Amino acid sequence: MKPAVFRYERPGTIEEALGCLADLGDEAKVLAGGQSLVPMMNFRLARPEVIVDIGRVPGLDQIHQSSEIVGIGARVRHQTLLGRLFGGPLDDLLSNAGRHIGHLPIRVRGTFGGSIAHADPVAEWCLVALVLDAEVVVRSVRGERTIDISDLFEMSFTTTIAEDELMTEVRLPALSAEWSTGFSEFSRRTGDFAIVAIASAVRLENGVVTEARIAAGGVAGTPIRLPGAEAALVGRPLDAECIHEAGATAAIEVDPRADIHGSSSYRRELVAALTRRALR
Repeated sequence: MKPAVFRYERPGTIEEALGCLADLGDEAKVLAGGQSLVPMMNFRLARPEVIVDIGRVPGLDQIHQSSEIVGIGARVRHQTLLGRLFGGPLDDLLSNAGRHIGHLPIRVRGTFGGSIAHADPVAEWCLVALVLDAEVVVRSVRGERTIDISDLFEMSFTTTIAEDELMTEVRLPALSAEWSTGFSEFSRRTGDFAIVAIASAVRLENGVVTEARIAAGGVAGTPIRLPGAEAALVGRPLDAECIHEAGATAAIEVDPRADIHGSSSYRRELVAALTRRALR
């Protein structure tokens, strides 16, 4: 349970970090909170030749808010986002999702951006970002670009962030009071990785759903949206019948693989139940 030999770099500025990544290419891995990378290195599932530690790079742990956008720095800790910083539906979603992340020591050390960059298909922050149509800001020595969250995840633990790019910020919509959010997941024990997780965001006007977003984790190689279940909600009051139908539609939409944690049909049943729970 010890990592392979590696070289350690600790840049003091974003520019120095980008320079390291430009020089090292696929030899390097970025270390922020280390709650995903370090265990993988200990099990020799990851063997980077160089670790670029951004733990002291200033500016990456900032949060800023406008009337429409909340920008969360890549190095903001999980626990920080449980503190109800923004008010309203966005706080509800962040706190409900974030409390499922591991245990307190992990939430204190792990980072928001690191979790999304790690791209675990059941990671809570990946689902939050997907259901909110987030934008991911990355930088390199070549400049800055923005990636729509729908274009970020390629497969399990793989994203479209280039080897010389560093995630600096994730931008979420500052949800107005018309929105309601929900999050529900199932794991064998508290703190375990979820078997299935669901995030939802619904906009209501005069009691009728005008926009719906539902994302699922644990049913594919990446977190996915459920457009059929979303469509089942729009134009209807969010009552028990509507919620039940959305859960049934969500279960039909997914085609999960069986594994040691459960069969494909078991995961479908979880999708239906958790979708209804998140919507309620």
